Amino acid sequence: MPTLVVWGTEDTWIPVDRAHRLAGTIPGAGLELVRSAGHLIHLDAPEALTASLHRWLAR
Repeated sequence: MPTLVVWGTEDTWIPVDRAHRLAGTIPGAGLELVRSAGHLIHLDAPEALTASLHRWLAR
């Protein structure tokens, strides 16, 4: 199943190192880190999240 992990680098609830671990456990998963976004990435950086998803879906 194609998978993209998108994570805010300023997430204080679940540290960003977990993003790398999560993506590493899913074969073929992509990882995009969004700078200056926290746990609520869709509220903190909606444009960056949309751009990440658009790039991934366009592949």
